[in-house]
Amino acid sequence: MSKKKKLVIFLFGFFYLFVFLCLYFSSLALSGKTLFLDVVNNKQENFSKNYLSWKNKAQFIKPLKEFNEFLPQLVGIGKETNYLVLLQNNWELRPSGGFMGSYGKLSFKNGGLTNIKVEDIYVPDGQIPGHVDPPEPIQKAFKQGFWKLRDSNWEIDFMTASKQILWFFEKGGEKDINGLIALNFIFLKDLLDVFGPINLVDYKLDINSSNFVNLAQEKAQADFFPGSSQKKDFLSSLTKELIFRFKDINYKESFQLLKVIFKNLNQKQILLSFNSKVVNQYFSKFNWTGEIKRLCSDKENIVTDYLYLVETNLGANKANCCLERKVEQNISFENSLLKEKLILGYKNNSPEKKPSPPQSWGGIYENYLRILIPLESENIIVKINDQQIKENIDLKEYQQQKVKSIGFFVIVDPLSEKKVEVSFQKKVNHKANKYYLEIQKQPGVESFPFIINFISQDLKTTKTIKADSILKFSLID
Repeated sequence: MSKKKKLVIFLFGFFYLFVFLCLYFSSLALSGKTLFLDVVNNKQENFSKNYLSWKNKAQFIKPLKEFNEFLPQLVGIGKETNYLVLLQNNWELRPSGGFMGSYGKLSFKNGGLTNIKVEDIYVPDGQIPGHVDPPEPIQKAFKQGFWKLRDSNWEIDFMTASKQILWFFEKGGEKDINGLIALNFIFLKDLLDVFGPINLVDYKLDINSSNFVNLAQEKAQADFFPGSSQKKDFLSSLTKELIFRFKDINYKESFQLLKVIFKNLNQKQILLSFNSKVVNQYFSKFNWTGEIKRLCSDKENIVTDYLYLVETNLGANKANCCLERKVEQNISFENSLLKEKLILGYKNNSPEKKPSPPQSWGGIYENYLRILIPLESENIIVKINDQQIKENIDLKEYQQQKVKSIGFFVIVDPLSEKKVEVSFQKKVNHKANKYYLEIQKQPGVESFPFIINFISQDLKTTKTIKADSILKFSLID
């Protein structure tokens, strides 16, 4: 057979394969859209037919095939399911992404979304009986002597934090909850890029990605008192309009929506936690459950490292709207030691210490900083603005995850900067020619510039960290 004929056969084969794949994925997308919309529209009678069609078409894609095994359970087949959606304001940064000012409750039964409720966090918070001692940093910042639901997303590991959050919710009257979904305002802004602007007739406002955060803050702050409803009413109105848009979604918007959801899952602006161990294990494989994870370990020719920076704004303000951060890590190998110096720069662009919401935001950045590094790290030294601090440093070990946390306050006044330096080292018992640095990015932080400087290798590079990353380097002999 001539080369020309072989080329023609190859091109025809490629063309037919391309057409087949296009038809397959179009059919899969159509089945998925039909299933999704009928669940949202509470058409319970259509679920079995839609699910079977979707399941048959998705069986050749392993992640979807695995997901379909428990999809009926998620949407209330056999037993009603309820999920709490935490609406987190990342202008007031917390370990899971932001301050939990409001939440939604989604109820599913027999494959249909039967109810959506949006509520202010202070409603269940005010119904919690008894007293719970707060973590020491919360007590130091707020001086209230108690721990409340609104501050319960304290633990760095979201799977651990979710248990504490659910405990507070249950004490506040929210029973039979099957899972938590944490959404940061970053995700909602991205959502409005797809469906916006949203016209809220009752408020005579057009909501888009540019004005959403400011308007949400404004409605939350105006004449606020615990139990007031203006924030809940505003978010309820916006939620209803978004659901209405979902019901009339077109193909282009469907793909844009999927893109936005996967982007925010991968960047941890959406976190998932369920009561089912099987479901959690599935989502954990994609790194969507907000766990502390150290994936790499030292091998014969590889030395590994780990870094997770977790900030908690305990200033009772929205100072994160005005904050800039940069991170630099200096590394050198000396006499079987990996020596490191982490340098963090914080710049607070808030114009005043006591802003006047909603006209201005910001304030003093009262940041409780936790830095997670390898468990085997030794000789830790902490400096703030070149002054070593030895007191009020909390060291905590996470044995299972093989990391340790260094916790301390960093206070950054408006229109000022602070420099934090943390030095440490770990033993290297083998000759390595590769260096792997795992970086976990905190939810609620969009991105930050990261400079890594190999002092002994005369190598310097800059990365923008938008999601959890593993940076791999070859070392020069």
